[in-house]
Amino acid sequence: MKRITKQVLPVLCGAAIFMTMGLNAQDSPQENCNAVEVITSTQGTTSEGTAVNADRSDVNAALHAPDKANEPGGFYSLGINGSITLELGGAVFNQPGTDIAIYETSFSGDNCGSSDDEQALIELSQDGSTWVEYGTICRDGDIDLDAVDLDYITQIRITDTTTGSGDGYDLDGIEAVNGCEDIPAEVCYGSEAFDYIPGKDDNGETIKTLERMDTNQALGEPEMDDTVNFLSLGHGGEVTISFDGVVYNNEGSDIRVVETTYDNASYAAYPESADVYVSQNGIDFYLIGSVRTGDSGDLDISDAPIALTYISEVKIIDTTPTDSISTDGFDLDGVIALTGCNEPIEPTPAGCYPVAYFNYVEGTTKNGGVIDAIRTETPENVLGVPEQTDEYVFTSLGYGGEITLTFGGAVYNTEGPDLVVIETTFQNTWGCDTYKEYADVLVSADNINYHYAGTVCKSNNAIDISDAGDFDFINYVKIVNNNELTKTHDGYDLDGVIAVGTCEEFNYAAYAEAHYNALNVETLDAEEIGFRTYPNPTNSVSYIEFTPNATGDVLIEVFDINGRNVGQVFNEEAYPGKVYKAEFNASSLASGLYIYKITTGNTSITKKFVVTK
Repeated sequence: MKRITKQVLPVLCGAAIFMTMGLNAQDSPQENCNAVEVITSTQGTTSEGTAVNADRSDVNAALHAPDKANEPGGFYSLGINGSITLELGGAVFNQPGTDIAIYETSFSGDNCGSSDDEQALIELSQDGSTWVEYGTICRDGDIDLDAVDLDYITQIRITDTTTGSGDGYDLDGIEAVNGCEDIPAEVCYGSEAFDYIPGKDDNGETIKTLERMDTNQALGEPEMDDTVNFLSLGHGGEVTISFDGVVYNNEGSDIRVVETTYDNASYAAYPESADVYVSQNGIDFYLIGSVRTGDSGDLDISDAPIALTYISEVKIIDTTPTDSISTDGFDLDGVIALTGCNEPIEPTPAGCYPVAYFNYVEGTTKNGGVIDAIRTETPENVLGVPEQTDEYVFTSLGYGGEITLTFGGAVYNTEGPDLVVIETTFQNTWGCDTYKEYADVLVSADNINYHYAGTVCKSNNAIDISDAGDFDFINYVKIVNNNELTKTHDGYDLDGVIAVGTCEEFNYAAYAEAHYNALNVETLDAEEIGFRTYPNPTNSVSYIEFTPNATGDVLIEVFDINGRNVGQVFNEEAYPGKVYKAEFNASSLASGLYIYKITTGNTSITKKFVVTK
């Protein structure tokens, strides 16, 4: 994922943002801040080309508080053209006057202008990668960050530029005059706005002020002034903002929602408000708080009802009171990610199979009875590798039944099928057309919001997570018996589930070919049902006999010569090889020609018979 160019927000609403893990740095200044670590050092030689004496070569002498004594043993000599880079004990902020004092040891005193003057070039950095040249100091030197237009620094590089004799600049130590603060968090701003739904104006009409409806005005760094550089939501309106990266959930506030109200009006004087929701996947959103006119708008991701390590989107929904004098609701100036934009945290991938179940609801038989215990007493049968046998190593859901599974990690949404749901039928060459057991599959990232991904049966058992939404991954799968499509006695028999995308040893293409070839069985054809009726003609009861060659639903109806339905003889699922005999009492019918219509699936035939009196 592309990262945004990070910035530090120096001033916002009259206060500086000094954030590390969500803490305000001004609450805990570090007094007497000095250099605490040597990042790099390269010692030069004396002016004569010889090595600097050992008692002047300990880099640690440049750390911590300088002794300011101009005495031997308390400094580090850089050597001619030598250099040292030091980490400060925190962020040194730009305040009025001198911010940093650098102390050098010269036995002839502190004043520059003598023959033994020693000089050094000073460079400053906020992050250790970008450096700004401050200039050259002679002996002791004072640093004012105003000169380099930096809000703060965390590192300093000192390079000897001495031109006279000796062993170069002798660094006694560094002192932050006003102490150190916590290092500011790198902030970033909303980069894309979508799903903008304009609300109403104060007259109840959808807002139409185009200059306030440009979503780009809610992106980037908030202007925080009295210009029209904001997005009006309108009463009840909303918009979703995303970032160039994800926003980590650190300690304290993570999100700041900035609203524009001219002259910084208060909520009491000019009520405007909005609820703020966050999402990790752009599908499931959670309320973390509200923003009102005059509030700081600082919100903590931890206030979501579930634990979120990061979020990728923020949804702002206007909640301005209907009796407010506001004409067009909440005016969004921008959204600030106080913890910066970062690479997403990749969740631990799942294995091949479910490792735990919960919320098992045992359903009933089709007629409301109790399912045999051998099919329900061990729901753990659905865990691990599916046996794909006709043994009792499955769990029947029953009518009204369901079960939720976890995989010990994230099931990734890959191209093509992501889940294969294995069902047991005791004549396991039967497919969906011949053995009607169906289950609905729902997926979830959070075990709160479940999304329908598809319906499975014996032969059509693959699920693509994309059919449930634009998920990168899910963590939970719920299997629910489809009571409408299922026709068998005790509902869907779940053998197990395979996570295709995270199961390296599972070859879905090979499985699918073998599975569907095995289930490619003959379907019931009305022409081949072996249908006969007798006696014909009849004056009372007519018998209908047939023997199916495959499993399927059979419907037999009776029509008169004018096409009117005068009766139904049979409407059940029939099984191959079994002889079925149904009867139809024709004694109430007038004499004449009648028709039996036999329907099986998508085929039908008709047979004539005669009623005589």
